[in-house]
Amino acid sequence: MPPSHQPSPTILLPQLPPKTLVGIDLVAFSSTANFHGIRDLPRGWHFLYTGTTESFSLRCGAWFYVGDISCAGKGDNETALVVAQGPQALAPEIYIWKWDTQTESLSSLTGDNDADRQEVMRYKANLGALWQSGGLFRFRSRVSPAMLSNKPGSAPAEARQAEENEETEEDGRRDWRQLTDRLSPELMSRIIGDPEVDIDGHPRWMVTSASTANRDADHIPGVDSPAVEEEPNSGKILEQEKEFGFLPIDLKRTWREGAIGRERTEAAQDKSWALGDLVFKYSSRVPGEVTVDERTGEAQLLGELQFTFLMVLTMMNFSCLQQWKRLLELILTCRRAIMDREAFMSEVLRLLLRQLERCDDVEGGLFEIDGDEGGEFLRNLLTKIRQSVDEVIPQGTESMVKTELDKLEVWVKEEYDWELKRDSIVRRGMLQLEDGEEIEMEMADNDADEETGEYAPMIVDLEEHDNVSVAELEEEDEASDLEDTRY
Repeated sequence: MPPSHQPSPTILLPQLPPKTLVGIDLVAFSSTANFHGIRDLPRGWHFLYTGTTESFSLRCGAWFYVGDISCAGKGDNETALVVAQGPQALAPEIYIWKWDTQTESLSSLTGDNDADRQEVMRYKANLGALWQSGGLFRFRSRVSPAMLSNKPGSAPAEARQAEENEETEEDGRRDWRQLTDRLSPELMSRIIGDPEVDIDGHPRWMVTSASTANRDADHIPGVDSPAVEEEPNSGKILEQEKEFGFLPIDLKRTWREGAIGRERTEAAQDKSWALGDLVFKYSSRVPGEVTVDERTGEAQLLGELQFTFLMVLTMMNFSCLQQWKRLLELILTCRRAIMDREAFMSEVLRLLLRQLERCDDVEGGLFEIDGDEGGEFLRNLLTKIRQSVDEVIPQGTESMVKTELDKLEVWVKEEYDWELKRDSIVRRGMLQLEDGEEIEMEMADNDADEETGEYAPMIVDLEEHDNVSVAELEEEDEASDLEDTRY
């Protein structure tokens, strides 16, 4: 680094052991003895995490923002969730996360004592020497095949490779921006908790692969005991693993308080009311006015969709996977919202396509880590939203939701061979065996569509229930049907 130039945004990782798994955004690698940090960090959100091994080890990471953090969370529609907090410092952004051998994680220097302050000054003073010695890794959003090959070639070939590398890099940065453009400090603090602030005032939000929401935790009597904290350093680790503050989604109750009969049935099948209620509760209020800006509430759902997916992608966090699925089930089973919240629904589908394009970055694949269910849950949800869009939006009518769904449908057809239109799926037919015998086959999930089996309508003889009101019978019938409508 020439002495006449200001250093680019850099994160220093002193005392990091060699062969440690290091991940920054969507790129992961194994550290070497000469690795001391990452330079040329672009503006925006970043997530850096470490693990003692590439697999089967606890991963610890933290979110931080490079640049003016008041700009975070605006998204494509420029719906800011935070208020500017005054001018940012003009000093170069240098982040120092020191390796803690006791917790096997990175901790920032907070400057609470003179030793920390002197250590920060020493690391910053040696920044130029680290740059010249090659100890700082240049930030890359994606590694292209050409970069993995060190074979020399001709000048034109090397020029083409350099051009391809730049295109790959730009594509990677654009993908990351689209996957994080709804994250904001407000959302991070709601989900993770208050951030840790370093000596220069940079906040960071800590997450581990073991972090979980209370509803997704397995509480075992005798194991979840306070005695664990008596072990050395366990208190610090437990403090980092804070409980996630996810949006409260109850898919078993998606109707308003006091609803009965047909209203409950419709709300169970079309979850638009539950979606609107959640958006309203988490929307920002204008001081002195009754109205709310529901765009901020919608941005909270979009941001949580982004956060949970990226925590599955990088940390393989089970609780985030469950919340990601709950959010998708709530949103993709709405019908009225297709018209009432057209901009929001189209942005969800656009985000989902970007996420699916990167789901193979998970070790083993996103759907494979979900057990036996795999991608079946998502295929069913996309089939439902396809049917709802075709029924709600008149043919020939322009719609942002339909446009984004068409793009998503083409992609899943090419990648997974999923057919989303029910009319194109053969649900019952004859299958000829090797010996020539023919048997009738039927899809396992066909009962719900055909209203047969356990999904068949229940017939009640009112003459046998003289002392029971019709309203009570309707409530009993709806209670038995509510669980069926979830599948």
